[in-house]
Amino acid sequence: MNRRKFIQIGLATGAVAASGCSVIGKQMAVQDLPDQLEVLAASTTHPTNLNGDPLWRLLNRAGYGPRPGDYESAREVGYEQWLEQQLAPEEINDTAAELIVSGLSLYNTDLNYMIGFDQDDGLRDLIWATVARQLFSERQLFEAMVEFWSDHFTIYARTNQILVFFKIVDDRDVIRPNALGNFRDLLHASVRSPAMLFYLNNAQNFSEAPNENYARELMELHTLGVFGGYDQDDVMDVARILSGLTVKRRGWGQGQTLFRNEHHDDDAKVVMGQSYPAGMGETEIDTLVDFLVDQPATADHIATKLVRRFVADEPPADLVAEVAQVFRDTDGEIKPMLRTIFLSEQFKTAPPKLKRPIHYIASSLRALNVNVRLSRDLHSRFQAMGQVPFMWPTPDGYPDVAEAWVNNQLPRWNFASDLVHDKLEGGSFDAEKLVTLANSNQPADILDLFYTLLLGHVPRSDQRQLLLDYVTKANGRGEQINRLREAVGLIIAGPEFQLI
Repeated sequence: MNRRKFIQIGLATGAVAASGCSVIGKQMAVQDLPDQLEVLAASTTHPTNLNGDPLWRLLNRAGYGPRPGDYESAREVGYEQWLEQQLAPEEINDTAAELIVSGLSLYNTDLNYMIGFDQDDGLRDLIWATVARQLFSERQLFEAMVEFWSDHFTIYARTNQILVFFKIVDDRDVIRPNALGNFRDLLHASVRSPAMLFYLNNAQNFSEAPNENYARELMELHTLGVFGGYDQDDVMDVARILSGLTVKRRGWGQGQTLFRNEHHDDDAKVVMGQSYPAGMGETEIDTLVDFLVDQPATADHIATKLVRRFVADEPPADLVAEVAQVFRDTDGEIKPMLRTIFLSEQFKTAPPKLKRPIHYIASSLRALNVNVRLSRDLHSRFQAMGQVPFMWPTPDGYPDVAEAWVNNQLPRWNFASDLVHDKLEGGSFDAEKLVTLANSNQPADILDLFYTLLLGHVPRSDQRQLLLDYVTKANGRGEQINRLREAVGLIIAGPEFQLI
């Protein structure tokens, strides 16, 4: 099939919103599949349109999409129980992901050892530690929140030759330990993160040469928001409070955060009406952080971003207000805010949301149970779609709305086509292994199987018939198999799979 035909059929199959008319009637059983592909036997009674099913939406937004059998498993335990399990990641066995990450030579080592390597080596380990967990971890909501906070506290890994190594430490010691914890603790940890201090220039913020860069982003991006009620004088006084907070560059303790009192502006300051008397020294940094967390604008800002990420590009104001109140009532506890979002009627009836590139790639690989390793090719796919982990150059993080991603369809189509034809370097799509789940050699049954794996349901008959006609008109078994692969690629490239 040429590219023009691929796109034409893809547009045709996505032109009509799926309402569903029938579901796959074949039993999907285990049949000697690898452990990660265990599929429950009772996997045939899906709703006809899972885009309207809150549980299907939960698995797609509170993680990176279901693998074969995940929906059935979640339905068996129930919506709320699945959510509670995900909110307690420490109780979830995650051996597969842990084994992969434990084998990374740089990600798990000391900073002083890492710095001796090329930054590309560090970047490879950092990206693969992230992507591998998104693909293989059972702790899907935890990984979704790691990505959320990594965007919120963005650090561009290629800022200089060594920052990627500091970002590895930030990922291990700042983001991950606090991803489902408390925002106050997370902010305190981020303020003292060597990676953050380097990236936003606070390592060069001294009383004799003030640098306001981090001070501004701390208020505008990390806490209060752009309309948080502060002015330029407040930014300058925050910079003065943060002066002297730097990173040791060499010798014992290299790369550790330290406070140099001789470079700290210890005169009196005022930030948004709160006074900081002269002589407070380092303690005024913690006082400032607590003050910023306690501001109503911070609760509103964090709630807005969470609701935008998980519910809608235009966050419902009533849900934002509810989540912000939970932030204030719980002193910034993250789990209660997520529980409020995912149990809300606004989430259960949320409009479609376009997958960002990382989510699109990960959900494709998970749905088809693709064995994959990090390769130049996989990295180039992220790059072509515009979202390589930790490579957003500005401190506002990767965009979280469809407008930013809707025009990068061609690399998505290329990825879908190459994936199903087993042309993704480092990836192995074992179509034959999946086909055994259909218990049939009929093209219609096999096509319905892949619809179920990717969309959770079989779409309305006219959509399905377009692809089925294309497959069945093949000349010979070999061409039919090739067309089946192309049909799967079209489903992945289509709007219904890209919208969650």
